[in-house]
Amino acid sequence: MAASAALAAALAGALAGGTPAEAQHGSDGTTGKPMPTDFGFKGDVFGVKLLLENVEQRSVKDAYAQQRCTRYAGREVVKSSTAAVPDNPLINVSATTSRTRTYRDADTGTYGVRGSSAISDVEIGGDVGGQQTPTISIKGFTTSSDAFHSAQGFGHREALDFASFQIAHLSDSVPVPPELQDLLDAIDSTTGDVVGQVVDVLQSANTPIEIPGLGSISLGTNKGSTGSHFAISESYALKINVDANGQNQTLELGRARTRIGSPTPGGVFRSIAMGMDAYALNNTLHLGNIQQRSIPCEGTGGKVKHQHVDSASLALGVIVNLTGIDYRFKGDQNADGTASGFTSSHIDKVEIPAVNLELDDVNGKVAVDHRHPTGAVGRTITFSVGKILVNGEEQPVPPPGKSLSFQGGVIETRIVKSNFYGSEVHAVRVTLTDFDSVLDFGWAAAHVFPR
Repeated sequence: MAASAALAAALAGALAGGTPAEAQHGSDGTTGKPMPTDFGFKGDVFGVKLLLENVEQRSVKDAYAQQRCTRYAGREVVKSSTAAVPDNPLINVSATTSRTRTYRDADTGTYGVRGSSAISDVEIGGDVGGQQTPTISIKGFTTSSDAFHSAQGFGHREALDFASFQIAHLSDSVPVPPELQDLLDAIDSTTGDVVGQVVDVLQSANTPIEIPGLGSISLGTNKGSTGSHFAISESYALKINVDANGQNQTLELGRARTRIGSPTPGGVFRSIAMGMDAYALNNTLHLGNIQQRSIPCEGTGGKVKHQHVDSASLALGVIVNLTGIDYRFKGDQNADGTASGFTSSHIDKVEIPAVNLELDDVNGKVAVDHRHPTGAVGRTITFSVGKILVNGEEQPVPPPGKSLSFQGGVIETRIVKSNFYGSEVHAVRVTLTDFDSVLDFGWAAAHVFPR
């Protein structure tokens, strides 16, 4: 099935908000050297993202090209890989390239940040217990996002395309759901814009399309938004759920998210709030990102933003349950050219049943204050742990620099990393020696960068 340039153009027109064509953006106008602007740019692009039971497998984020918040046009990040999702017989992805670039068009006065992802080959499905599952095969898969500011204001553009698409090995003994039959008919169509027909079916489905014996497939996200001080563009073309082996695995393919905001006289914020970050198996397995949040590059206009997550669970040789997760953050751009803000992370309760450990009321917070364009950023770091229970008995909370040992592990508090521009704090670190795992809870970071 040939790739369709018409589809890309149609999607660009349908999904844009007063957007000039990419060719009109031209060069970044920096003659090869990044230049400062009054905008904050940010980009996150990856080829593959895998979630297991809704917890991100951070070690599997493939070809991750991150453009951290910057005020400079002309910066580019390119990441490539030849294989992703190792040791997973049902999910195979190869040859991925991701790219983000901030730009300025000197001719039109357009500023923006562009992200793109290209995946050469995706194969989903295989053998489970001697039984062949249905399979999905996709080749030449691309997505892109563009968030910008032009003379007409803020705008965005998203596009997706692929060269071939196939669903095979469906069981003759299981009825084909009507929505899946519509998708199969579009794939097998010999007339018209076949790629466009496939996308239309995926877009029109109210819920993910079930593939019996494998999981489900949906279009993912192709959207953007604008405000008086920002534009966001996001595209991840496909979201595939695989549950054939009893695990709920979700594969996001080709995610490109870009954002531009203003003003940034005091610099740009680089921050993160995350309930948990975990490493296991000698650091080969990395889990976390429970709906993590961050201050927008330009700040929040002085407003405190809040994100709540009821609960989350993950398994890394040991089950970890979290309840009552709250993130709060704020960023101010001040009239005198300075910036200040904070990021905080809170968890009501952490439970690790295998070692009979419970942590209650875990909090980490970093506040930053940038008072001079060339001076160090002031910061205030706070943490607290309400209660530690081991085998149901309350234990003293160790002060920073000290530790509490228990059967199977060690607990530390207030793990801090700092630099010239700010700090990060992990309120509690739990090392589980029997499970070769390190878990950080109440993770918060805040920095202000002049560049």
